[in-house]
Amino acid sequence: MNNKTRAAVIFINGQSNATAHQQFLSDEKRVLKPMRNVFSLDRIPNQSFDIDDVVWSGWTSMGKNLGETQDHTASLAYFIATKWQAAIDSGKDLPDLYIVQISIGSQGIINGMWNRDKEPVIKPGELGEVDISLLPFALHINRLVMKNLHNAGKNPEVIGWHWLGCEQEIWYEAYLREDFSERYDYHFDVMRESMGGDIPTYLYKVCVRGGCERYNLPVEGEDIINNEILRQKERLGAKLTDVRESPYWDENDKLYFGILASDRAHYVPEVQEWFADKFMEEVFKQK
Repeated sequence: MNNKTRAAVIFINGQSNATAHQQFLSDEKRVLKPMRNVFSLDRIPNQSFDIDDVVWSGWTSMGKNLGETQDHTASLAYFIATKWQAAIDSGKDLPDLYIVQISIGSQGIINGMWNRDKEPVIKPGELGEVDISLLPFALHINRLVMKNLHNAGKNPEVIGWHWLGCEQEIWYEAYLREDFSERYDYHFDVMRESMGGDIPTYLYKVCVRGGCERYNLPVEGEDIINNEILRQKERLGAKLTDVRESPYWDENDKLYFGILASDRAHYVPEVQEWFADKFMEEVFKQK
């Protein structure tokens, strides 16, 4: 396929670790000038159920999450975007990259804003103010993205859907519901369908032991959630990343385990970059 007409597409969804909550970039690492070969969707005008097409702009580290308003974070999207552009600038023959990010902190598949039963609503804002029915909104945007690229004469290829979420199901013990696994099946199936069906899917085991201890939550919930993620990995043929396999993991650090920020819930930037490097290695290996 000709890289001039090929469009590589990445979807990133989930909760606060998909946003990189409060893991802010230093001023010199912020991306303020739109990239030439990496594109994304600004919240305005794309954060709406009423649009019938999406509008792309060069990627920056501000305004590109169609979920909550929290900018300039050291997120997976940031590291993939900067590394992709740097690879092209160094002479690597790659297509343009299109990144679609929709994530809001503390929102699960069962009880949170990803709940399939939530009535359609979009109230923009920061965490604590924002209110979006994430599943129908993501389905709407995903389908428009693929239609838009086809209509532009591109050959879109989804090279990865990243789901960084599920921690909230531990907080509210959603894993005790009888329909827990069925709702997970529905969520992952309908999301993949909206992106084209059998697409490369990247799942991430949760690691919230520090948060469980801090908030007096059942630690066994982490194992139950991770077993469900493993089941989805097998069912979907997905790639599975475990932060415990990162070079930063420290079992002896009982507060942060070498990977968590001071709030004991969110990954430090080095972990997000490790996620991005693993993904880029996989993509370049297949090229």
